Amino acid sequence: MASLGANTVAILIALGSFPVSLALTRFFMHWNGKHGIIGIDVHKLNRPKVPEMVGVAVPITLVLFAAIYAIVGGSSSIPLLAYALVVGLAALVGAVDDRLKLRGIFKPLLTLLCGLPILILGLTFPGQVYTSTLHVPLFGGFHLPVIYPLTILVAVSVTSNTVNMLDPLNGSMAGGVSIVAGGLLIGSLLVGAGSTPVGVSSMPIFLYASLMFSLLGFLYYNRFPARAFAGNVGQLSIGASIGALAILGRTEIASIVAIFPNIQNSFFFLSRIRRFTEHRELTSRPTKLLSDGRLADSEDPRAPLTLVRTLLIGRPAPENEIVSTIWMLFLTSTSLAVITLLLTGVPR
Repeated sequence: MASLGANTVAILIALGSFPVSLALTRFFMHWNGKHGIIGIDVHKLNRPKVPEMVGVAVPITLVLFAAIYAIVGGSSSIPLLAYALVVGLAALVGAVDDRLKLRGIFKPLLTLLCGLPILILGLTFPGQVYTSTLHVPLFGGFHLPVIYPLTILVAVSVTSNTVNMLDPLNGSMAGGVSIVAGGLLIGSLLVGAGSTPVGVSSMPIFLYASLMFSLLGFLYYNRFPARAFAGNVGQLSIGASIGALAILGRTEIASIVAIFPNIQNSFFFLSRIRRFTEHRELTSRPTKLLSDGRLADSEDPRAPLTLVRTLLIGRPAPENEIVSTIWMLFLTSTSLAVITLLLTGVPR
């Protein structure tokens, strides 16, 4: 088990992610706004223009601090390289989608490729990136030498796209995922994640902490009323980081529990639409804006069912109130995820 000092150092280094992400977010707000990279906040009566693609600040920060942690010798550089490549590739896919407006089916397909660095480096350096044993609460470990590596690609794609699909309101994604990262950080500390199958280090502690602090830096400008939008470049890379960390940190089952609101939203959406599609391609909207500024269920039977829409059925509410409810859902699911981690423990 890693010493308390090692975990403390990891968190202190990760703390630097907050001011860096904050500064980068502010920089991209001005740069993107100046260059016409803007979106319209459709959930406001005055429909303000907001700088788009500003969420790129988060993957840049994550990759930068992964490099810093590798340089200072906090962990083996191989899993950190795998993590940085996954986040970077997902950010690239998101940036291309933001600029070229790809059709909905392309994002799931392209994000499948984003998990390749973990798979390839894991096969090249056995035991340094992941192990093929899935640990299930109360049932112990299941060795899956063929299935586990193949599911890596699916896992990264699923987490990328589910996070991407639940960012309709100011701060809903950044706040929700920061809760997930913070909860899994606490859970990992409680079960002693410094001693993992991929080498004795505090790497999972560091990466969860850097993700949380990076998101909080972005959230400062993304919270209601938002002055910055994440864009697909931010959403996909943040989702990919959750998937990569589930594998590198051995928190697979707990991560699924933690992002249950994202999974629920995606299930609602796909059960009605029955295909991958972009929100911009929808002809019917799930919500509507009332004259008093509150959001309400659109009551359009052709519109997709989403988590936000279910929260508004029969009860119109202000945007910030709905966001607070979404955060509470994440707080509940993440609390259950911590319990899941405690029941699972960390494989020695």
